Amino acid sequence: MAYAIMGCAKRVHATLGFGFLESAYGDAMEIEFVKAGIPYVREDQVRIYYDGKPLPTVWRADFTCFDREFIVELKAIKTMTKIEWAQVVHYLRATRIPYALLVNFGRPTLQYDTFDLNRLHSVASLDVPVPCGEDVAPNISCQRGAGSGYMARSTSEAVAEPL
Repeated sequence: MAYAIMGCAKRVHATLGFGFLESAYGDAMEIEFVKAGIPYVREDQVRIYYDGKPLPTVWRADFTCFDREFIVELKAIKTMTKIEWAQVVHYLRATRIPYALLVNFGRPTLQYDTFDLNRLHSVASLDVPVPCGEDVAPNISCQRGAGSGYMARSTSEAVAEPL
């Protein structure tokens, strides 16, 4: 399933290159998902609960695919940072969706990271998540996944469920 999604991303990047807005890549990914027969929901909404009460805030993943088996988060930026990484970790934890792909179209070469909820390790603080292999802080434990994937987990009392 991840290979099918990445195949779509690679076709989009090969065709459009880099330099467009994220929304253009989202539109192109949607076309590729349809062509590939990948079931998806664009801007899937997730209700967040805190202390058993729903918050007015709703999270939106760019895409969920294969009946919420994958979150696909798109970026069109110069380089991905801790902020984008933390965003995906939050989505995984809040939705309990098992896998995520973070795809950046903003570079000459397609950049992506994979995440696996079941293989996440503890992160000392969500304020400073650090990807594996890139100046990892001594108090953070994480592992490389298949490809260039990151795996990390944090603790929080907030819980979310799909709308």
